[in-house]
Amino acid sequence: MPLFAVERDLSQMPPERFRTELKGLVGACARLKGSGKRVRYISSAVFPAEARGLCLFGAEQPQWVHEANQAAGLPYSRIFAVLDLTPTGVRRDLSCGRRPAEEPTVGARARGSVPGSPGPVSEEITRWSDEGRHLLQTLGGWLEAAASIHAEAEALERDRAALAEALRRLEEDNEALRAQRDELHDAVQTIASQMTRAADELIYRFGAQRVAPSDLSPR
Repeated sequence: MPLFAVERDLSQMPPERFRTELKGLVGACARLKGSGKRVRYISSAVFPAEARGLCLFGAEQPQWVHEANQAAGLPYSRIFAVLDLTPTGVRRDLSCGRRPAEEPTVGARARGSVPGSPGPVSEEITRWSDEGRHLLQTLGGWLEAAASIHAEAEALERDRAALAEALRRLEEDNEALRAQRDELHDAVQTIASQMTRAADELIYRFGAQRVAPSDLSPR
């Protein structure tokens, strides 16, 4: 099934609210599938530093992805085709959602967390931010490469269709030339036959005139 990505602007929607809204998107896909439109919600990724999100769908037609998002009431910036280049054998359940970091309780602070110092929570948030930034850069490169490959494939398909049309026209022209050649051959044969009959008739007439009756009388 072809894959499509939906890019969203999340500058006005927190990640937790977006997570809640995705339930309606899953239901919309199920309703469309029940009506014979094969569209499937796969997963979502949020890039907090960029205030953007990406949702991955599988669908036979991109129009069904649009209908699913429209039915769920989720706005988006664009829909574009992607290629799945995941190597064989790599598990697809390596990524999991992370809950927002909670403020340490008073008891935790008393047990050794010093206010203002970079504790384990801060280090974890920094690590998540770095991982998210790296993932965004990697995914952006993959999407650009996929879009370029898709554009090249469409260009090759257009060239193939143009060549097929040119070949079809050449075959039609060749058939027309064969028909004209056959007609010309038949016409030449007819003219040659008529000229042969005319020559035979002339020879016969001139030969009869040369033999006069007086030449045939006995001397």
